[in-house]
Amino acid sequence: SSRDRLERYSLLRGINAMERADTVLLVIDASSGVVAQDQHVAGYALEAGKGLVIVVNKIDLVEPEMRKAVYWQKALAPSFKFATYAPVVAVSAKTKEGIGGIVPVALEVVGQRRIKMPTNELNKVLRQAFVEHPPPSYNGRRLRFGYATQAKSEAPTVVLFVNDTGLLHFSYRRYLEKKVRNRFGLTGNPLKLVLRADKDKSAPPPGRGASRPRRPPHKVGR
Repeated sequence: SSRDRLERYSLLRGINAMERADTVLLVIDASSGVVAQDQHVAGYALEAGKGLVIVVNKIDLVEPEMRKAVYWQKALAPSFKFATYAPVVAVSAKTKEGIGGIVPVALEVVGQRRIKMPTNELNKVLRQAFVEHPPPSYNGRRLRFGYATQAKSEAPTVVLFVNDTGLLHFSYRRYLEKKVRNRFGLTGNPLKLVLRADKDKSAPPPGRGASRPRRPPHKVGR
């Protein structure tokens, strides 16, 4: 239909504009709630490593208790589980309520993109995370952390050197991301964890926890 074509055209224009931006303002209609296209746009922003601010418009059409950003932060969480880091601003373009809060929040998100994570502090946070909650083992093998460093990238990116990149479970990745966010903030920005295999540096040095291979039992013949 013509409406579907118009929506696809609007989505494509939004994606093209997104590629040139540092931070995306996703506008949601408070009176109708989240639609599939809203989730698609947020997903594109995440994949592109862009900052994200969710702007809930038309709060003049909803009940008073639904006009606060705190309400929408909780209400939108199930629809944007992959972008819970995004701040929410509640506004009304008609009455101008909350409009003044959009730019300061957007600028804060842009500033958070440029945060530098000192290598020593970053490694301290991650080592403590591994100690407090060790990763699960798979087929007798467990993810071991070597060291980490912040990569040079437009979006916050951390490179982790580990013994085996295939041992990081999705839930443990989320756990590590949360620990890094708790320390460095990164409000409104996706955090990308890139794994690199480095068995030599993640393995314990000889004599310090390294297990020696057992000799086979000696058989005595009759």
